[in-house]
Amino acid sequence: MSNKKEIIVTDWIKQNCDEGKFLNLTLSSDQRRVFRGKRKSDCNQELQLQLPREGILIDGDILRTNHKKLFVKIIAQKENLIEITAKTDLEIIKVAYHLGNRHVEIEINENILFTKSDYIIEELLKNFDVVFSKVEKKFFPEIGAFHHEKKSLS
Repeated sequence: MSNKKEIIVTDWIKQNCDEGKFLNLTLSSDQRRVFRGKRKSDCNQELQLQLPREGILIDGDILRTNHKKLFVKIIAQKENLIEITAKTDLEIIKVAYHLGNRHVEIEINENILFTKSDYIIEELLKNFDVVFSKVEKKFFPEIGAFHHEKKSLS
């Protein structure tokens, strides 16, 4: 049995953190929604996530651990995606509507949509006047409307 104390990831760091050791934790968009459970850092160090259940893990987040000078940095993993563009705003809006109607996660940029690579979605896209191609990049899908942070009215 090891004498090493288990590394438990407990919360987000709210301010910049310059001192200490950092472990990188690369996670897919799906994995960034799970706040509890065992993970392995990029250097194969075992971690136990015990984060508060509210929030979202974002690329670049710094997390506190049960070790005073040890922190975990979240890295968004590159994923296989479909990049979708259209000649008109109306056509890209139609595609976004139909993907959302199928509960497909999408990342929305100014004139580009991204979604996870899937042959069924590719077949659907052939029904629209859009250009789509496979790309590999970090994926930041929209979070549901009911999960956006509430803005203070004061």
